[in-house]
Amino acid sequence: MGKRILALDDDPDILDIYSMILTEEGYEVKTLISPDNLLGTINSFDPALILLDIRIGNYNGLDICKNLKAESSARNIPIVMVSGLASLKDAIPNYGADAIIHKPFDIVTLIETIDDFLSAKVIPMWKADE
Repeated sequence: MGKRILALDDDPDILDIYSMILTEEGYEVKTLISPDNLLGTINSFDPALILLDIRIGNYNGLDICKNLKAESSARNIPIVMVSGLASLKDAIPNYGADAIIHKPFDIVTLIETIDDFLSAKVIPMWKADE
């Protein structure tokens, strides 16, 4: 299996879309409908990237993002906030998110954003010598 992605959203249909699309792209996907025991899941699943909604039931994904970025075990994991809420614009400057995607999202944008973080960057040999 490929790199691991943890997706957190309270909409099971969105989680199904993540699973179908990203598994097809070669990623191993774990989905959560609630942030209960999120740190335990992160520690056991060891994701390379987290997809996080802003509104997750009674939880605020922006606060979750900020708290994860303060945790030593999770601070280096890229977090992509995915939401249709206007507060998404604050995710990067105020909460430490690494990227944002607006809902409804385009599948190509989702894949490209994830690939930007998780694909190996190949540097041509002739560039490495410069």
